[in-house]
Amino acid sequence: MTSDPGKGGTAGPDELRARIELTRQELGDTVAALADKADVKSRAQEQAARLSRSAGVRAAAAAGGALLAGALVLRRRNRVRMRPYVRRAKLRTRKTARPLAKAGAKARRACRSKGHH
Repeated sequence: MTSDPGKGGTAGPDELRARIELTRQELGDTVAALADKADVKSRAQEQAARLSRSAGVRAAAAAGGALLAGALVLRRRNRVRMRPYVRRAKLRTRKTARPLAKAGAKARRACRSKGHH
């Protein structure tokens, strides 16, 4: 029949059939790849789907950022409103905390002097 230049001998019928089948498969894969490239409509639809997914993600991120910014603005606004009350509360706790701390220290000293501790 024909000789194989790579092997230097003649190829048998089974080997030729295997080569033909392999060539057919490769040709089929090539034709399928070319058909996918030539199908402009489906490629455009795939691209549109990818863009809409990424746009959805971007929109969600933007909404989350806006929500966070709004929360920070409200928090700062409430802090400004609450400052006078916080100052008063701090003053009250200072006024009451010091005498209580002094009384607690006095009680501990008394216990120690009596040997309870």
